[in-house]
Amino acid sequence: MNAPISVEDGFSGVAEFKIISTDIATGSETISTYLKYYSQGVVHRDDGPAVLLEGKPHEWWINGHQLSKEEYDQYLEKKALREKLESKFNEKGILKRGKI
Repeated sequence: MNAPISVEDGFSGVAEFKIISTDIATGSETISTYLKYYSQGVVHRDDGPAVLLEGKPHEWWINGHQLSKEEYDQYLEKKALREKLESKFNEKGILKRGKI
């Protein structure tokens, strides 16, 4: 029986987990390591996969929601566009301000 894996409420950072599997027939143990990136208590990573699984495909997560690689790429494109628009609006706001 596996114990549920959890982190502190509001945790931000990288957590490393190890899973130990025992082959009942041979008694040999296998240790799998994986990393999970958290932001404010939920699985989240903006700059790559949020769950890195040893020998398995990685998982992309944003604000606690798992995305496919294609959905993640779309998220990054929208984020870049939003940041570009915000920076343009901020520049224009600064340029329009002047002495009265």
